[in-house]
Amino acid sequence: MSDRRGVVVGYDGSQQSGTAVRWAAEEARLRGVPLTVVHAWEAFTAVGPMAIPVADLRAAAQEVVAEGAKLAREEAGEVHAVLGRGGSTTALLEASRGADLVVVGSRGRGGFTGLVLGSTGLELAGHGPCPVVVVREPRAGGPVVVGVDGSAASLEALGLAFAEAALRGADLAAVVAWPADADTGGAPLVDADALREVARERLARLVEPWRERYPGVPVRTEVFIGPPREVLLGAAKNARLLVVGSRGLGGFRGLLLGSVSHALLQHAACPVAVAHAPRD
Repeated sequence: MSDRRGVVVGYDGSQQSGTAVRWAAEEARLRGVPLTVVHAWEAFTAVGPMAIPVADLRAAAQEVVAEGAKLAREEAGEVHAVLGRGGSTTALLEASRGADLVVVGSRGRGGFTGLVLGSTGLELAGHGPCPVVVVREPRAGGPVVVGVDGSAASLEALGLAFAEAALRGADLAAVVAWPADADTGGAPLVDADALREVARERLARLVEPWRERYPGVPVRTEVFIGPPREVLLGAAKNARLLVVGSRGLGGFRGLLLGSVSHALLQHAACPVAVAHAPRD
């Protein structure tokens, strides 16, 4: 058995995590890498006649991770099952070190009905050592959409988006959101239309190296007018995958997950991949 993690996916027996396992298994098959299914268990301290022996808790957890691995083998080739102890976020962070990608469902067991995205997905998106995909409603068709604002994280997202589009034989749409009331800084010879044209040209320059690397991927670049959240949510309506950076321009250094990325993880209709800027 290979020690390589490949694609890592969290499974807790919930319907959402089952959806994530199927998506991750297809991803691992397309990439030609192993799939690692992770489940975590905790020994809760209890008193009285309802206390459950630790051995029973572990056995139940082993059954869950085995179920997830069985589900994964319907699609993926090499599948590993990893049982961690402690919180699910901790187990997934540990398993994803050196992984290509980590995948979770939008909400696992114990989540409230009104909570669109569970805490594990949010924590991984902010802290994960590799790209993180939150799966809600997988789609077989549609383009891969990537949001680009020139930040280091969005440039990582651009590379990930091209790779995903190439894997899936999909078109790619690189999108910039431009404010309707752009500030020209009082410059008399500069207007909003001219600035938008500069944005289009810069987006084309950012995309060009990746277009050359992935010549088989059909690409379109678009500058939409409006707030980034609304623009990207609109662009994702018919997408098979939305790719964004963990934090864009103007973010605070201590903010690991920007407000736009957070909103997209909560509300996008398709799976969302979050790429991180290089650690240095």
